Amino acid sequence: MGKLTPLPTEKNPPETLEGLVKKTHELSKRSENVYLDNPHVQLRMRERKVSIRQIFDVLRLGKGISGPTQDKYGDWRIKLKRFSAGRSVQVVVVVKKDYLEVVTVI
Repeated sequence: MGKLTPLPTEKNPPETLEGLVKKTHELSKRSENVYLDNPHVQLRMRERKVSIRQIFDVLRLGKGISGPTQDKYGDWRIKLKRFSAGRSVQVVVVVKKDYLEVVTVI
């Protein structure tokens, strides 16, 4: 019998935080590449008084502060932070191949 080889696991991200931040900055230049339709995001925006403009400011110019971490769906998430409109805003985003999904705002 042959030797069994374990299946590869995604313990190490395929890209670095810096690479995903750069990709986020590029993708967010076009607003149609950013999905904000998640009800959780809309609720947090109202609760925390964060505008769409502030979210795009963070996505386009923010600094990566956390991640990448793989979620239960196999997607890579990062957290970006930026001082925008007089306050510190953080955005957690899933970086897909050709678009971004905002998960929450802090």
